[in-house]
Amino acid sequence: MSYWLHRCRHEGGFNFLDNEKRLTIGFSDCAVDEDMVKCIQEKNGYDFDRFYKEIYGGDIWKQRWSLWYFACEMEAGDIVVVPRDGGFTLCKLVGNLLVSERKKERDIGFEWGVEILASCYPREAYASTGLLSRMKCRQTTLNISDLQNDIDTALERYRNSNPFSLPTELAKKCHELLDAYGSPDHFEQLLLDYFIKLGAQAEILPKNYSSKVGDCDISAVFPALRLTISVQAKKHWGTTDDWGVQQIVEYAKDRSSTEDANWTYANWVVSFASDFSEEAKKMAQENGVVLLNGDEFCRMIISNGIGLG
Repeated sequence: MSYWLHRCRHEGGFNFLDNEKRLTIGFSDCAVDEDMVKCIQEKNGYDFDRFYKEIYGGDIWKQRWSLWYFACEMEAGDIVVVPRDGGFTLCKLVGNLLVSERKKERDIGFEWGVEILASCYPREAYASTGLLSRMKCRQTTLNISDLQNDIDTALERYRNSNPFSLPTELAKKCHELLDAYGSPDHFEQLLLDYFIKLGAQAEILPKNYSSKVGDCDISAVFPALRLTISVQAKKHWGTTDDWGVQQIVEYAKDRSSTEDANWTYANWVVSFASDFSEEAKKMAQENGVVLLNGDEFCRMIISNGIGLG
């Protein structure tokens, strides 16, 4: 299997790609020449060059490589990158090369059937630096099999709904470092810094006192918004059970007797774990508690520049 870049803007090629699943190329003068069609079918490079020169009289000589790649080297199963304004399409060739039935109507000589694999927008969210650079090449058809890993990664990102973003990539590294070196106290401090940077009057609450009901680790008050967010923080790994939700729910119920009716109160459980148990999710939904896992926590602090110095 080979990987290709092909430009199909010519003669409405994008419409044929999107609506008919056809990848097209020009050179209709070659498609109406029986000798040229025969040597293409036989992949006879010597006669291809000879007939090409006869047809075009030496003009557009360098462009013959695009036709040769498209008609003689591409094969079913190959992957093709089609650059578009702001993005690109990934498709797989199917069937056999066809002499276009449009050759007498417009300058389209040959076609491939394709399966559309991905429509990647914006371009920078899926393509590596190397692939972005190669898409600037103006040649109509180009073998880019050296970028196989980059193209496979773009397709994987598309299928997993995981476009590249710097905060997300930094968050992954942040998660690794906090996993290795972060203490529960550090975890709470990062949350505190997050709320303070957002403009809250935030504090880490005392851990134990005689009249304590439930548990809240951090209180963040936004006076201008008339909003208080109470947070239970858990430096867990794997899955967090419903204990954290139960603690913040009990804390909220005890606080309810002193709540201001003109104020909004939100309750969060933020865990370093990758997920919450089904019991925790059910209890959170029943009580209006927001659950944030470790990946979401890391994206939060990275997006707001917390811990970057």
